Amino acid sequence: MLARAAYTGRQVPSGLSTMSRNFKLFLGAAVTFYLAGSMNQAAELFVLAGVCLACILGCYIISRLGVEGLLLRVRPRSGPVWAGKDVEASIELSNIGLIARPPVSVRVELRNATVDAPLEPYLFPLPGLAPGQAVTTTGTVVPACRGEYLLLEPRLIGSDPLGMFDRRGRPAESSAFVALPGPVHISRSDMARMLSEQTRLQMGARRRQTGEFFGIRQHEPGDDLRHVHWKVAAHTGRLVVKQYADGRDYHAAVWLDTRAQSVVGSGLGSSFETQVIAAASLLDALSETNLEIELYGEGLPGALQSADRGRSAYERALFALARVRPAGERSFAANTGDWAGFARHGATVFALTSGIEPAAIATLASLPFRGIGLRVIICGADAPEEQSAAQLEAERRLRAAGVPTVFAASPERLHRAFGELAALRASRGSGVPT
Repeated sequence: MLARAAYTGRQVPSGLSTMSRNFKLFLGAAVTFYLAGSMNQAAELFVLAGVCLACILGCYIISRLGVEGLLLRVRPRSGPVWAGKDVEASIELSNIGLIARPPVSVRVELRNATVDAPLEPYLFPLPGLAPGQAVTTTGTVVPACRGEYLLLEPRLIGSDPLGMFDRRGRPAESSAFVALPGPVHISRSDMARMLSEQTRLQMGARRRQTGEFFGIRQHEPGDDLRHVHWKVAAHTGRLVVKQYADGRDYHAAVWLDTRAQSVVGSGLGSSFETQVIAAASLLDALSETNLEIELYGEGLPGALQSADRGRSAYERALFALARVRPAGERSFAANTGDWAGFARHGATVFALTSGIEPAAIATLASLPFRGIGLRVIICGADAPEEQSAAQLEAERRLRAAGVPTVFAASPERLHRAFGELAALRASRGSGVPT
């Protein structure tokens, strides 16, 4: 027999007690009856003490039988998973024993292996099962932020009619999924206004793709069928698309500061998490345009630095952003100096940094004089006074150098920051409102 149901998991305390209040009451009653019977030579009190102990023993056996002979499997659903959104987990429970089993619960801990975040425990109730019966249900968990998650060692929690014991079963196999960073919406008009003047002119010209063919890659959903290499596809039996060395005339790049020493704050509230969400938001908006996009960052796959366009390019970048950690060792100043050598004249570049590295700010301030349409978003957090002062000074210096620069203290402030950035224009004197 196969039953189906849906349950919403409830978060539970990090620790589960194995001895409840009822257990302590029955144990205390047994000791009291025994002592009173010993002092008064009353056989009836010894009987009552024995009844209390028998209840405790019976409840212990029932709680143990409640989690034995059951086969548990928990798996997250397939498909994209977004941070902060409900994720359905399939829960399969089978009674492989010879006796009926009482209702039990499944305890699951959600652990983020990418971002330093606390464990998130959930508890899902399941019905009792007859011998040979199986039940398939769904439970809902919510990843707090982006990252690689583990549904860590799901366990059955059995109890007894009097609620004396919480018996833990053997851990089932852990399973994993990736939560993608949720982008902040950027309107088409704001995105167009954030682009450099040269990029906007090239987009308006809608020039035909040119460039030297240098290879192929496997076709992915969202790729333009006009770029399929049909001869290779006919020979190999699988779709592949052409890649070009220079690609189209216009593109935009996102530079992500992944240097560990530059991170302000920690965990979910760090400046790095705001930078990642800002990168995802910009790439989301850019993928809806006719632009080729590039993503640079120490620790990110090098293939993302090759210009590509469309939703498939965005999805590849999104999965990389979900897994990236602030583990870069080179300074952001050194990285931006290298990346600037690959930027075409007039290209739009969005630099995302915490702004506390003075050398990086000096390098960024010099890039407009090299023909790069630079825009900077300084991402902050609850920082010490010294770091907060460095961020404000970085914004002032960049604006004085003519670089449109805004400050976003948290992911919740990104929407406003994008609007402010769209209202700024580059100038030799200052980044000023248009």
